[in-house]
Amino acid sequence: MGIPIDKKAYYSMRYPHGTVVELTEPVEDEYTPKPAGARFEVDFIDDQLQMHGTWLPPEKGSLALIIGLDKFEVVH
Repeated sequence: MGIPIDKKAYYSMRYPHGTVVELTEPVEDEYTPKPAGARFEVDFIDDQLQMHGTWLPPEKGSLALIIGLDKFEVVH
């Protein structure tokens, strides 16, 4: 019998506040699409495992990243 994993706690440790990630594939959102290479600074992970934060210029908007769906890598 394994120990259940708290995914929110795991991802909050993996992507703490201030982490910068870069999209490796575009996000095809109807209202605020983001190109591959766009950078995002993490603020927090919510209960739905969505990453909230700030898009770095020249991007803008309030689109959250969805862990497990959107493709990105940690820059720093």
